[in-house]
Amino acid sequence: MIEIKGSSQKIVSGVLWSTLFNIVNAVYGFVAVPILIGYFGKSQYGLIGLAMSINVYMRLMDMGFNSTNVRFFSAWLAEHNHDKVRKAFQTSLSFYGFIGLLNGLILIGVSFFSESIFNVTPEQDVILKHLFYILAVVAFCNWFSSCFDQLIKSTENVAWIQRRQMIPKALQMVVLAATVLIGLSIETYYVLTCLATLSIIPLSIGKIRKETPFVSFIPGLHWPTFKEMLPYSLNIFSFSLFQFSFYHLRPVFLGMQGSMESVADFRILNGIIGVIHIMVSSFLPVLLPSTAKIVARKDKQAYYKVAYDGTKYLSIVLCFCTFGLMAVGPDTLSLYVGEDYLYLIPWFNLWLICNLVSHNQAISSLILAGSDIRANTYSSIVASVLGLISSWFLIPQYQVGGVVIGFAVYGSVQMLFYYLYYWPRKMNISSWRVISYSIGPYILMGGIGYYVCQLLPDCGDHWLNFFCYGITFTVIYLFATMLLSTKEDRNFYLSILKRRRK
Repeated sequence: MIEIKGSSQKIVSGVLWSTLFNIVNAVYGFVAVPILIGYFGKSQYGLIGLAMSINVYMRLMDMGFNSTNVRFFSAWLAEHNHDKVRKAFQTSLSFYGFIGLLNGLILIGVSFFSESIFNVTPEQDVILKHLFYILAVVAFCNWFSSCFDQLIKSTENVAWIQRRQMIPKALQMVVLAATVLIGLSIETYYVLTCLATLSIIPLSIGKIRKETPFVSFIPGLHWPTFKEMLPYSLNIFSFSLFQFSFYHLRPVFLGMQGSMESVADFRILNGIIGVIHIMVSSFLPVLLPSTAKIVARKDKQAYYKVAYDGTKYLSIVLCFCTFGLMAVGPDTLSLYVGEDYLYLIPWFNLWLICNLVSHNQAISSLILAGSDIRANTYSSIVASVLGLISSWFLIPQYQVGGVVIGFAVYGSVQMLFYYLYYWPRKMNISSWRVISYSIGPYILMGGIGYYVCQLLPDCGDHWLNFFCYGITFTVIYLFATMLLSTKEDRNFYLSILKRRRK
């Protein structure tokens, strides 16, 4: 695997802590969804999902400054240009403060017309308005403090950020328990859950004062610094705009074209499957600083190491999670929300297969490390628009299945673009080598493991089935993976285990 001098320990630590936090977050979501559905009811819980989906879409107002700030903060800290870091941080406070205020005003504006926009009853609309008001206040605080983490990341303290994130997650668990035991209203539950996310702001301020004592928390506007960062930011924004829209408009479309029950179905499936996307997507921000150095140095050996071996290691994890979840899918869904939801299994499996498109994350880090990403922007526009159009027209007939089919359309367009055009022609990466070496063998092994599990007899108990099928699949997949592993692969696996022990 790639060796980044002076930073490898922090990279591995960041990946491991990010993975651990994602697991904790997934477990919380896995437990919280059925509890909240059972307590508030399916349609009421759908209101929370709808409100959160609307607010998540507001993240587009970031305009790409999340990645931009990390990149420029890191470069200027490496150059010991503390004056530029200070000016950029103050400018970011002003920028994000304005965005937070605008976000809050938009949410309040949407609340005025929520009954006509969304397919809700008058009683549901009252609750939805209250949720929007809560989000309006919390959104401002979250936006204003968002550049705190960006500055901390630039000091290579990703692991610290992930450890700190355990605090609000623990508080949210307490709120969840109190909601059921004390009998909190849906609005009170949501207020306390949102406040938990703000509880770490004092810790972030303390960390910044320790790592970068020269910065000021007083907002300011430094136009020369802002203009220097803006072009890169707009490139990132144009690349992510339509991709972000596709992922986060799907539950909104369900609320407009379907029903609150279909929004709840989406949240159920996403609560299980979303953990794969979260775990895989955590690799990109950790790899990006390293691949930026590789591209800048024009290190061809490291470049292809990321493209082929990086994709292979990512595919091993991705295929294990994908086909492993398919093997235990019916029992997982039954244990999660009950056998009444087994009608979701076909969409569950299709969604899992669509998630295999995430195997391109390692190569995507090489793309984003470059300066010209216009072709990727165009492909994202086409894929996202076609996926959203498909979802919009299919939702009335298939409900949550409509957005899953839309995901299949989106993923197919993206993969055809990468494999047939961008990788071989623009990046000089062999698409056939990616298929035959990096992803194909592990799809085949995952498919065989899944097929074997389908041949096993039903144990008569969902927990027994879960463990029996899960263990069987794991043994088959790991055994096949070790057979395919080279000596270099095995040394890499051992190095990861040694670092985890340390």
